[in-house]
Amino acid sequence: MKISVIDGHSLKNMIINGAYELERNKEMVNALNVFPVPDGDTGTNMSATMMSAVAELNKVTNENIKAVVDAASMGTLMGARGNSGVILSQLIRGFAKFLKDKEKVTTKDFALALKEGVATAYKAVMKPTEGTILTVSRESADKAIEIAKHTSDFEEFLNLVCKAAEDSLNKTPEILPVLKQANVVDAGGMGLLVIYKGMLRYIREGKVEELKKDIETIKEEKITAQDVFNTEDIKFAYCTEFL
Repeated sequence: MKISVIDGHSLKNMIINGAYELERNKEMVNALNVFPVPDGDTGTNMSATMMSAVAELNKVTNENIKAVVDAASMGTLMGARGNSGVILSQLIRGFAKFLKDKEKVTTKDFALALKEGVATAYKAVMKPTEGTILTVSRESADKAIEIAKHTSDFEEFLNLVCKAAEDSLNKTPEILPVLKQANVVDAGGMGLLVIYKGMLRYIREGKVEELKKDIETIKEEKITAQDVFNTEDIKFAYCTEFL
C-alpha cells in the first residue's frame, strides 16, 4: 500500500525502528571505526544516543508531530555520546526544528527536514571533516530533495535515500585518506545508513521490530579496522569533551 503522508505515530515508530536497527548492528559499525581515533566505539556511541531518544519517545502519549520530534531531539541531545553521537543529535535537532509545526509529513517535508538537519550539524562542528557522517548526511539529503520531486511514496523515497547514502558512504575512502589506509568506509556514515534502513523497514513492514530483551551482540573472531590501523604515531590517546 502506498504511503504518501506519515503522522506522528508513524514518525515515532520510524525513529524507534531506526534506533533498534542500529543497536542490532552497532558492533559492525564499531569494527569500521578509525576516525578521528581508532577506538572502535562509533556504533556504541551512536546507538546510545538513539536509544536515549527511544526512552523519551516512549514517554510520549500525545503522538502529534511536534511531541514526537521534540522528544527525539531532547533524547538525542541529552544522551549524545562521542563525536558521532553529538553530530547525530544535531542532525536530529535540525530535522525536528523543521517538522515541529507540521500536522502530517510528506516526502518533500521529510527531505527538507533532512537538509535542515545537515545545516544544523555543520554549524555545530568547528572544523567539519569531509568523508565522514557529515558528507553522507549532506549528499543523501541533497539527493532526497531531488527524489521527493518525483515521488510521494515513502517506501520508494526512503529506498532511494538509502541508496544515495550508500553511494556517498562508498566514496568516503576516496575523500578521507585514513579510511583508504584501513580499507574501510566511514563508521559514522554507516551508522546513519543503518538508521535510514530501519526507518525504511518500518514503512515496508508496518511494525517495529522489537529488540530481544536478552539481546547480546555476537562478536566474531575477525579482524577489525582497528587491528590493521597503525596507531604508533597517535600523540593524544584520549578524547576529552566539555559540556
